[in-house]
Amino acid sequence: MGYEFNKIIMNVEEIKKCIPHRSPLLLIEAVHELNIDKNIITSKLLTSDEPVFAGHFPNNPIYPGVYYLEAIAQSGAILSHISRSEKGIKDDNLGVLTSVDEVRFRRPGFPGDQIRYSVAIEKMRGPFVWLKGMAYINEEISVECKMSIAISPKKGLFK
Repeated sequence: MGYEFNKIIMNVEEIKKCIPHRSPLLLIEAVHELNIDKNIITSKLLTSDEPVFAGHFPNNPIYPGVYYLEAIAQSGAILSHISRSEKGIKDDNLGVLTSVDEVRFRRPGFPGDQIRYSVAIEKMRGPFVWLKGMAYINEEISVECKMSIAISPKKGLFK
């Protein structure tokens, strides 16, 4: 028996209120569990009409490894945003990726697979958040990593 994806606490429209990502690079479809300052469970169903499958790879579609990492970062950004909001920190900032470490790709994803992302906050200090993320397909680890994000002002980010 696998994870029950029918419990949804945030849908795509609610996710869009937390992070600025939009299709085709909004890689999270639902939030299933969220524990403030601790962890989040999110998911995405891979369909055969995902734009990325047209080029990766024609006649042998495989979900790109970097998309898993981006989805883990997006999940962490949602958790960070909501955790900060619960502490009364209301801001219009953006979480930007600052490091990715200890990455292991263990199982590829294909059309029809449901990916479950499990992301935990390891540490928060100032504008930095350190995360540990896992992606699962059919209860098998697909990807695991550690990463950090920085909460930065949207305007003037790269000046």
